[in-house]
Amino acid sequence: MIYELRVYTCRPGTMQTVLDMWAREGQAMIEPYMRMVGQWTAESGTVNTIYTLWAFRDLSHRQEARAALMEHPGFAAYLARCRECYVQQEAVFLSPTALSPLG
Repeated sequence: MIYELRVYTCRPGTMQTVLDMWAREGQAMIEPYMRMVGQWTAESGTVNTIYTLWAFRDLSHRQEARAALMEHPGFAAYLARCRECYVQQEAVFLSPTALSPLG
């Protein structure tokens, strides 16, 4: 199992717009392909930031899921609208240790 932590830093005043777009359209498109472990905003550190953690069997599964998602009708347009709100985005791949309850 691997995890991908996606970090989206939004333009000031647009973070709630991104979260609303997610709730209205993004979640239904993404859920058939990828499993979200959790999503957070922070009250400290870099403001206007959304943290989303995804779980995959391995890197191949992640690549297959992303490729299939990109073919989903309407997803490219949704993604383009979201990207208008981003200042920066980051992806960090995490492998659990033997001590991790997420194994």
